[in-house]
This record gives sequence, structure tokens and C-alpha cells, in this order.
Amino acid sequence: MQRNLRRALLAKLKADADLIALVPAASVYPQAVPGEKAWPFIKLGPPVTIPFRASCVRGSQISVDVHAFARARIVSGQEVETAEDHASRIGAAIEAAIDCSRLTLADGALARIKLTDIRLLQDEEPDAFHYFAQVNARVLAPEPA
Repeated sequence: MQRNLRRALLAKLKADADLIALVPAASVYPQAVPGEKAWPFIKLGPPVTIPFRASCVRGSQISVDVHAFARARIVSGQEVETAEDHASRIGAAIEAAIDCSRLTLADGALARIKLTDIRLLQDEEPDAFHYFAQVNARVLAPEPA
């Protein structure tokens, strides 16, 4: 379930027109980010899964962090948007794309998505900001026959 959820989240983020207007789909990564990356970029963090079973249903509570990193936007040598505002705008687009959504995973399981622990922080890299949100998914699938 964990792998299918990660893949579905990446696909949903990469397909969202408002988000991709801010961060190209090629800059939306799983956990591994290439050394030579274009800014801004988005990455998923390591997932944490708590499996459960109920009558005729198997499922998991899965948490995975989504991170967005941004620098100031510069146009013709002039700063047109601070790094903080840029990261905040990307974060708002992430929230609009996936918060309170439902995803059907590749294995047919259904996932309910809720974002929590949303933060906007100055990044360790100078002149950059870091948006962070925890994606909480309750994933349910029928028990195999």
C-alpha cells in the first residue's frame, strides 16, 4: 500500500496544473533528489505505515511528508517575489492539490488524504525557504477472496 500511495501522490502533484505552473513536473521527486536540481523543487519524505485489519478490509494509516524548496524569484535581475512568499505560494498549491482528497491506488485501494503539521521555515541553504506538510492517508482495500 505504501508504494502505491507514494506513486499516486507523485502523479497527483505532477498532474496539478496550478502546482506545475509554479514547479515543473520534472522537479517533483520521490525521496531521492538529484545533486544537480533546478529550483524550486518538491520531494516526498520517508513514509511511516501502521497496518490494520478489520472485517473484510485490510488497510493502513500512512504518513509521508511533502517538502517544497524555493528561492526568491528573479526577473530581469530584479527580485519579484521573496523566497518566503514563493515557498508559501507553492505550499498553498500543494494544499489545494491534495488536502481532503481521495485517491484510487494502482491496487484498487482507496486513500483519504488529510494534511497536518503545515510549516513554512527558512531553509538551511541561504536565501531559501522550505514548506513542509505531513500527508496523512487512511488506505482501505477489500480483503482478497
